[in-house]
Amino acid sequence: MVARPGRAITGAARLWVGRAQPNRHWHGRRPGGVYVLVLGVALMVTIIGLSALLAVRVELRAVNNTEQTAKADFYAQSAIDLAMFKLAADSSWRTTYTNDTWVPLPTSGNGTCSFKLVDELDGNLANDPTQPVRVYGKAAIGEAVRIYSVQLDPIVYPTLLTNGDMETPNRGWFAVQATLTYDASQAHGGSKSLQIKNRSSLAGGVAQDITASIENGATYSFELWAKMDSRLGEIKLEIGTVDSASGTQRFGGSAGWVGTSWTKLTKSITPSWSGTLSSAAVYVSSRWVTTAFRIDDAVVVKQVSGGSLVPVAGSWRREVLP
Repeated sequence: MVARPGRAITGAARLWVGRAQPNRHWHGRRPGGVYVLVLGVALMVTIIGLSALLAVRVELRAVNNTEQTAKADFYAQSAIDLAMFKLAADSSWRTTYTNDTWVPLPTSGNGTCSFKLVDELDGNLANDPTQPVRVYGKAAIGEAVRIYSVQLDPIVYPTLLTNGDMETPNRGWFAVQATLTYDASQAHGGSKSLQIKNRSSLAGGVAQDITASIENGATYSFELWAKMDSRLGEIKLEIGTVDSASGTQRFGGSAGWVGTSWTKLTKSITPSWSGTLSSAAVYVSSRWVTTAFRIDDAVVVKQVSGGSLVPVAGSWRREVLP
């Protein structure tokens, strides 16, 4: 039924109009609900995006840390190789470097490398060329730090002497203008020492032939323990050679003053000749006095150089960072 102008709305029409009012109110609130829904979805997408970005950053940082660690690991081990190369090229490395002191190495990029040498026996690199040394290699790349180490042992050549401990009478040694006595009443090591007495001149002493084992131009460390029977004396340690071109030569000389207590003497000697070698011997005598003296625990060994160091199997280790 259509209402005509000016006429009142009937009850049925009024009922229809009253029921239609709530629908108009609902349509009015719908845009606000959709806005809230869209805002919630946008917020959720933003959170997911930020979480993904954070995850990517964490992953990139982990990858970067892994790369830095791998580089530090490689460079630390390379530092040991470089240190060994330096030692091989420097025969005086025991005095060149200071015990337990880091030495920087050239690097590329933003990392640093260094090495150090440690004498684990007595903390002194220079006092004994036969002692082992531990070499450390360290590298720092960003936040990653690695340290490795390995023990290096010098190649110790055998002594050229026979009966250097003086324990076997009448073996190896012979007298030069003197009398030899293997004396069991005094010894530095073992049970006997060799006494050189009745010296008829300053050249009077003791000697031993080493013709079969000496090398032309090699450097030898001549060491022994000595003591005078009385008063102070200056002991000479020498290597003598006879060859077809140069004739008779003596290398070495005074090794130090000795009193009536056992004293260690060391002399570095480099004998050389140009002709055919016919004989070579070590000589022990004294200067200024012909007083009797004693010797014990003698060695003559070819000196080791930087290149005579070898890594010890099983000694390689990764160090705990300080």
